[in-house]
Amino acid sequence: MASFKDYIEVTKPRSVFLLVFTALAAALVAADLYPTKPTTILWALVALILGTGGTNALTGYIDRDIDAGMSRTKNRPIPSGRVEAGKALAYSLCLITIATAIAYLLHPLAALFMLIGVVDSAIVYNLISKRRSPLNIILGAPAGGMPVLVAWSAIAGKIELVPLMMTILIILWTPIHIWSLALYYSDDYEKVKVPMLPVITGHKATIRWIASFALALVAFSLLLISSFGGIYLITVVVGGAIIATMSIRLLFTPNKNMSWQLFKATSPYLFLIFLAMAIDSHLAGWYAATFL
Repeated sequence: MASFKDYIEVTKPRSVFLLVFTALAAALVAADLYPTKPTTILWALVALILGTGGTNALTGYIDRDIDAGMSRTKNRPIPSGRVEAGKALAYSLCLITIATAIAYLLHPLAALFMLIGVVDSAIVYNLISKRRSPLNIILGAPAGGMPVLVAWSAIAGKIELVPLMMTILIILWTPIHIWSLALYYSDDYEKVKVPMLPVITGHKATIRWIASFALALVAFSLLLISSFGGIYLITVVVGGAIIATMSIRLLFTPNKNMSWQLFKATSPYLFLIFLAMAIDSHLAGWYAATFL
């Protein structure tokens, strides 16, 4: 019988934390522009925790055959049998339904972006393109940016250039994160016949794609400097230099250990970038309220 811990595990809490944190940062930036009740931010986060967790559980249900054949994922709750597939599906749909209802009560746009994220992640990526195309993660990357748009629209009731650029930043980050992991576990993906980029194009071509996206990510992050401040500037320059350097090192000295190191560095990079956005936005709001 599945335990409470198993049902938490099936939602992939680490993934939920990072995605919800980017949404929290967006919410704090939006709240500095559009004063709102703290409860609005809180309910937006509740909706996103449930929605991202439910979507992860749904993708786990869809990928249960793939996960069962890979050494990295075979011990997850569904393929290991700790959570029955049917119960996981019902659980995921329940979480997504509650999340979407809460988002709708905050603003219809928030519910729309919630559903776009679910469809792109579960259907476009996991059910269709992951099994058919080596560019699957490019098609699935927009899902990772939807929490930002959910949070922003819940507070502002509209979408503007800044949250769109924050979303694009996540979209550019996602292939670097996933492809560096896929490089490390390419044998696993080949075994279960999932056409991840390293399996289809080879490691060298994949590393060139990673380096290209890393440089594009760093360049794009610099475009947001005018919207934030000094902390963001320092973070994107230092963090960008680290990610770019690791990608270029991987390009010239390709090996699995370096791809793993890059994978491990990408999540803290995204976390710190969005933390810097939130801090700078708050400081700007405090300065304006205090001195202007």
